[in-house]
Amino acid sequence: MTKAYILIIFLIILNQRFSFSFPGIEIQYQNELVNLETLNREIPRCNFSKTISFYSNQIFQTSADQIISNPGSKDSAEVFYLQGISKSKSGNYLDAVRWYTKALEHDPDFALAYLNRAFAKNKLLDYKSALKDYNHALQSKSLSWEESYEAYFNKGLTMAALENLKEALANFDFAIRLNPKYADAYYNRSIIKGINGDYTGELNDINKVIALRPKDSHAYNSRGIVKALLGNLSEALQDYNLAITLDKNNADAWFNKALVFYELKNYRAALDNFTKALEIKPDGETFDRRGNVRCRLNDFRGAFEDYSEAIKIQPGNYVAYLNRGKLKYELKDYQSAIDDYNSALQIKPDYSMAFYERGLAKKELKDHKGEIEDYTMAIEFKPDYEKAYYQRGLCKCYMGDNRGGCDDLSKAVKYGSDLAYNYQIEHCK
Repeated sequence: MTKAYILIIFLIILNQRFSFSFPGIEIQYQNELVNLETLNREIPRCNFSKTISFYSNQIFQTSADQIISNPGSKDSAEVFYLQGISKSKSGNYLDAVRWYTKALEHDPDFALAYLNRAFAKNKLLDYKSALKDYNHALQSKSLSWEESYEAYFNKGLTMAALENLKEALANFDFAIRLNPKYADAYYNRSIIKGINGDYTGELNDINKVIALRPKDSHAYNSRGIVKALLGNLSEALQDYNLAITLDKNNADAWFNKALVFYELKNYRAALDNFTKALEIKPDGETFDRRGNVRCRLNDFRGAFEDYSEAIKIQPGNYVAYLNRGKLKYELKDYQSAIDDYNSALQIKPDYSMAFYERGLAKKELKDHKGEIEDYTMAIEFKPDYEKAYYQRGLCKCYMGDNRGGCDDLSKAVKYGSDLAYNYQIEHCK
């Protein structure tokens, strides 16, 4: 079976923040990922290909006349089934579902028809109906041992797509019990464990994958991710290097290696590795991240170009708009910064950080009413936003609302702001 990885991009969105120091101000850069962990792992697609490949070498040669001449037999069910396989292989999943349904009308215990109809339904994003087919298949007397563990595995993927991680985990467990050497099940189970915060369990499962597939570059990349999350950056780097040795075109391993160098403040090495990842797979997130590194290296022109390229490749990348807006702010181009924050908010209307940053830009333009409105929106979407309380408090005090300002400063102190505490001591008696 080809590598099977879970795709749950609509399921998990994790936030990563970076601190950038420019003269006179600390800037928080936030990247929001569509990956399953803080670092990139290889998750190209849900792969249900095993069940669809069982009869892929057979050639469909039966004519429609032959089907009609023997409409009630299991042979006819087989013919309909093979037609479904043909349609599915050509990407015509709606017709595939129809042919599998015809096969099941002639043979209600046809396990492979259920499994392949579930595959086609998954392709059509009809996950709930696909689950019913997996359940029917698992109750079938005709299901073989190999088909059983594949059915549990694919059912687990479908459960994950439905955001039911507990049931996804249970089905991967069943698949592994039936086949203790099922590397794909260990791999996907490890991802679910990682999402649940069980990094030790995730690491154990990834070690199993590596034992079963010692030349699997993606497995070493994933183990590097877990080790990085556990704080073992040196061993994480070793695993990323192993992943790259096995597959020099593993863009995610180069990307993750760059993140480790960034964490270690080795920005030149981070830049080199992000650049290598971009040579293999140019994508918006990597351009955005490389832009962050270039800011660290005071290459503001290069950073601007990277953020712009990220937006060009991925117009919905609101983080890149935010970061480019921050850079424009630092260059004192406040109105243009506001334009980028506006773009970020058009894409993500609840983006608290964009409201906060837009408030700072409005402050520089002396739009204090608009400034307060933006801090208020930032707090609405992030009630513990200490910086927004602090800035709103300062603005209120500046505008003569000392009581309201001191109240905001108290809330900022409550959420951990040392700056608010110092200001409060001097001005809020």
